[in-house]
Amino acid sequence: MTDASPSVSKLAGQLGYLFEDDPSARAASAVDLAARLNRDDRLARAIAKYPNRTDAEIQGHLDEFEDRISTADVEAALQQARPGLGDAG
Repeated sequence: MTDASPSVSKLAGQLGYLFEDDPSARAASAVDLAARLNRDDRLARAIAKYPNRTDAEIQGHLDEFEDRISTADVEAALQQARPGLGDAG
C-alpha cells in the first residue's frame, strides 16, 4: 500500500459503492463521509500491515495510521458520485 491519499476519482468510486450498499449514506454530510472513509482507509492499511492478526488485534492498530482523506476531497468526489444533488449533505 502507498502512503499517498486516494484520488478524488477513487473516492468518487468508493462513494458510489457506499451509496449502493447503504442508500441512507447519500444524505450524510461530507464531514461524516470523510470520517467513514478515513476509518475504512485506516482499517485497510492495518489489514495490509498486519495480515495474520485477528480482527481485534487489527482494531488495536488503527491509531497507528493518520487520516489521509480531507473533507474537501470528499466534497469534490461527491460532485462526481452524486451529480445533480448539489451539496445535499
